Amino acid sequence: MLWQIALTAGCYLLVRTALGTGIDGDEIFSENLLVKPLRDGKTLLHFEFEIKQTSTIGIQASQHHYHLFPRQIGEIALQNNVEELYLSFTQGNWRQDAWGYPPTSSQGVGAEIIARINGTEQASLGKWKGLTNALSGVFCASLNFISDENTSKPRLMFNVSASNSGDINVPAHHGTLRHGFLPRESVCTENLTPWIKQLPCQAKSGLGALLNPYRLYNMHFHSMGISLGPVMDAIGDEQEGLVYKQHITVVLDPRTFGLDKSWALGELMERDVEAACPVSSKSTVQVVLPEAGVQVFPEPARRETLVGQNTYVYDIQKQDAASIRFEFSTTDEKETQAQLLPVVTAHRHVNGHGGGSSGGVETEIINRSNKPMGITYFDSLPWYLRVYLHTLAIEATDSDGRITKLRPTNTMFTPAIDRGRPSSIELTMTLPANTRTALRYSFDKGFIKYSEHPPDANRGFNIGPAIISYRSNADVNRPLVCALQNTWSRQQSECVVRVYTELFLASLPTPDFSMPYNVITFTCTILALFFGRIFNLLTRDFAVLKDSD
Repeated sequence: MLWQIALTAGCYLLVRTALGTGIDGDEIFSENLLVKPLRDGKTLLHFEFEIKQTSTIGIQASQHHYHLFPRQIGEIALQNNVEELYLSFTQGNWRQDAWGYPPTSSQGVGAEIIARINGTEQASLGKWKGLTNALSGVFCASLNFISDENTSKPRLMFNVSASNSGDINVPAHHGTLRHGFLPRESVCTENLTPWIKQLPCQAKSGLGALLNPYRLYNMHFHSMGISLGPVMDAIGDEQEGLVYKQHITVVLDPRTFGLDKSWALGELMERDVEAACPVSSKSTVQVVLPEAGVQVFPEPARRETLVGQNTYVYDIQKQDAASIRFEFSTTDEKETQAQLLPVVTAHRHVNGHGGGSSGGVETEIINRSNKPMGITYFDSLPWYLRVYLHTLAIEATDSDGRITKLRPTNTMFTPAIDRGRPSSIELTMTLPANTRTALRYSFDKGFIKYSEHPPDANRGFNIGPAIISYRSNADVNRPLVCALQNTWSRQQSECVVRVYTELFLASLPTPDFSMPYNVITFTCTILALFFGRIFNLLTRDFAVLKDSD
């Protein structure tokens, strides 16, 4: 009896020690919240939860034993030979000119999935379908509609580790890279609930307790996602472990909730943090302060500099995150405009008549740097928009109005196959300093079956965004996404930044959907009249009348 009590006490102490240190076996869990007041009065909140597995066995290590690592994700990745995975759900456009750099690379409206699957291209096709269907069930999304028709295989874009959201320059591994996008996918609490269940403490303690759906979806921008992949060493030759990240990025307007000049973080989210997550090794809140106009209370645990701005760092294991209070004062408009704009921004729109049989795409890429900037451009269009590569034209306009024609240094074009695959364009080129570059190409609109039209056919088809990536140097206008990934502590001096353009609507030739109704009603009317007359003649009892009658 005594040995049973001693064994139970020993196990209890071992578990308490693991909980107290935030380390469960070879797994380390950390959580961080970034709060940044924006210059238009809105507030940026970026939640990031990370589970790092320090063993080099990778996903295979979680085949039978799961502690902090989500079992669903581990089994799906193992079953489908997934080496790297990135999934995001985004609603709203990120306003780069007003909000600056985003804290994450995912900015495209809709659902995006990037995966690198081990094996040959043919073998990975079935694994890709299994992966999208499994993730569709886990996150209650329509990812099962990602098929060959809207799946591309980039060769220049995303050539970095998806586990780091495409932000850290990690050499690509062997395998097949696939990219799928659903521009019509909406984000709601049905996606948030299974996402929260992946957290070790869910929404019961820690920073997860602040995830109030009523506030998260009353917003101007919302992005939610996960990433899974290897952690490489500083040189990039050997794998140090496995990392699984979850992030939520929202832009809220406190004035919408009746909060103006003074409010606390708990008041903004209408939630309290009763205690830190007991299995977290680090639980922090970073408050990025503008140059003037904002005061934060109480005093932080420490102060640091993030992207050139003063940052307060609070330790949630010692302080209450919900009690962090912000007080705003009226500032001069010139002071609020001091924020540095992103080096590269992009916008896209469609040309041509909406109801015509042809059209075109024009993407404007702005380079604000004083030096030439090398970029990679990627665009994938559905098969019913038949792209003509010979119409590609690239023109750069400088501040003096001089126009220079540019030629890409590398071009990869994959033509579309009807109902088989989309067309994709990948370009690498160098943008001259301080220029606006217009990239144009034309397409023809194909005819599709009447059953392939969406319910609101006259609205048009949502076409996914184009993506521009570039490498940002650490010394000039550092992006927020790079600072959050701790890129600057590595030996590399650059990180990869992705910029997403807006969606656009493509109006295809639509049939007269009322014609089947007209034909059916007309035919039924004729049949009813004919049947009624014939039935009357067949069933009537005819009698011969005499003259006297």
